Order: sequence, then C-alpha cells, then structure tokens
Amino acid sequence: MIERTVNFERLRYMRCGTCSHEWEVSAEWLDRFDTGDEPCPECGTDCTSEHRPNFWVRPQDPVYDDSTVRSLYWYHSSTHAVWPDRDFDPAAQLTDVTKERMEESGLSPGTVERWVAGQKAKALHVGTYEAAIENMLRRMDNQSDAGSQFYLHRVQLRSDCVIEPGIHAELPSLMGDVELSAKCAPDVNVFRYVNVHEDPSNVSLAIEIDAVWRVQSVPIPLVVTTDDSELRVATARLLAEAGKHAVEEPPEDDDDPLERLLRRHRKQVTPLAAEAGVLQDEAADRLPPLRRTRLCVEFDEAGFAAAPSTFPAKLIGLARLFSDPRAVIDTLAEQPWRRV
Repeated sequence: MIERTVNFERLRYMRCGTCSHEWEVSAEWLDRFDTGDEPCPECGTDCTSEHRPNFWVRPQDPVYDDSTVRSLYWYHSSTHAVWPDRDFDPAAQLTDVTKERMEESGLSPGTVERWVAGQKAKALHVGTYEAAIENMLRRMDNQSDAGSQFYLHRVQLRSDCVIEPGIHAELPSLMGDVELSAKCAPDVNVFRYVNVHEDPSNVSLAIEIDAVWRVQSVPIPLVVTTDDSELRVATARLLAEAGKHAVEEPPEDDDDPLERLLRRHRKQVTPLAAEAGVLQDEAADRLPPLRRTRLCVEFDEAGFAAAPSTFPAKLIGLARLFSDPRAVIDTLAEQPWRRV
C-alpha cells in the first residue's frame, strides 16, 4: 500500500476555464485572485468570470492510473466512530411526527422508504489526509460541529473495484450528495474528481460502499497528555484569568437612551473567555494560510473549572493534525482493520 507524503502548504494547480492555460500558484496568489487582483496570466480572466480559473489536477498525478488508485490509502473524517456502516439507518434520526409529515406530503405511500433508499444510494467521499482534516475544520466552522467528536478513517479499496475512466470536475451537488448510478456505467463504484474545497487540486473519490475492503479508525485530534509542556502553559494562562469575573464597563451616560439600550443587550465577555479566544487565535496562526480562518472550537466556560485543560488540549491537538501528521498516521497504523 502507498502512503502519500502530507503537505498542507504545497503549490496548487490551476486551469483557466477561458483559455485552458494551466499553472501552479501559491496561497498568496490565491488570496490576490479571490480579491480580483490576480487574473489568469495567459488571457487575463479573473475571479468574476463565469469561465474563471479553477483548481485542476496535475497531468503527471499518479492517480490517473487505476492500479495506483487501488494501491493508495484514502481518508475520511466523520462524527461516526464506525464508518462506513452497512447497517446505517437514515430513518433512525427521524421522529414519528417527521415520518408522518413526510408520508402526508408525498405523492404516494412509501415516501419514507424511498427517502431512505435515496440516502443509502448516495456516494461516500474519500480523499487525501489533508482533505479529510480540512473537511473536519469546515464542519466545525459552519455545520455546528465545533463541539463534536471526530474520527479519522483510513480506507483500503477492494482490488476489484471498478473505476470510471478519467478524472472529472467536482460534481455540483448539495453537501456532496451524488449517486454514481446517475453519472457512471452500472458496474462503476469509484468516481475520481478534482476537489476544489478541501486540499484543492488534489483528487478525491466518490465511491459506493462495495468499493471498500477495510478501514482503520482513530478519534481525532489525538490525546494530548497532561504532562505536555505546551498544554501546561496554555492551561496556566486560562487558570490565571478564571478568577477575574468583573467586566470593566464604560461610565454610564444616563442622558443617552441609545447607549443605555446597547449596554443592556451588550454581551459580556469575561477575561477567561477572552483568553480562550486568544489561545484559539494563536493556534489558528500555526495552521496553513488557507485554513487559518476555519479553526472554530467550542469553549465551555461553565465546565472549565471541572476540566481546565480540555479546551487548550483540543486546540493543541487540532494544530498537531497539521504540524505532525506522522504521529496521526502512526497511531492509525496501530489500529485493527475492520472489514466492511
């Protein structure tokens, strides 16, 4: 099996939708491109065009070869400890009231069963280690998963999985929902596409569960031990602020009704919460440039006294998913394989 070198800061590969020019770019170039300050160097098409430059895969990428695809380790991050799960029941999350409403709104009986079948038919997604970690950050940032426990799954494909020829553009769909039967030949269970959201310009796969042979899984981030020097320092900083409860307020101006109204509704930030925010900003600064704004960790101020190291440990652990991927992969390698 092939374990790829992890590199969150590599150059990205682009292809212009207007002139088909291809070239490599840095994170700084992408920042300028997104603000309209950098166009295609060949034809001048910028980010406002319908045919704007977008991420693409390098012509020499080994994943063009089907045998390489089958020989690579692939990754997925999820809030499910067991993934993929043949016994997964999408309807388990529905209340009886919801099921009744679905049936009432359907054109014919069996709406819930058809919905379940459609959910089970959706492709699974796997990609590089980088893509899996970045997907977790995205979910923590904008899908209310800031406080969720995540798991990293390392996947081996079956040697007889059937791969759709070529590498394709990422399919436009809601939340990555794709049914391979609608895009590929009946026997295909692996579809290669260029990921433009996580680890952009690298290839990810949309797969059916029958393409998976076995999986290793580990909770992420990895545990940070209590004797870790970085954790001790960060925890001490929080403890130093924990006793400061008073929030300094500007002098009241009874003659200004607007100021009185704003003061009544102004959210009070304790020194403890403020220091937690500083720690999060410092952890974000250690991430690759493209991912710094996505670090979002839930701080439980009410539960801080009972477990003061929980929040800094998570920040440190998340940062180390980027700075020390070898430790994560080595930990995964120690886990038993689960046949799917």
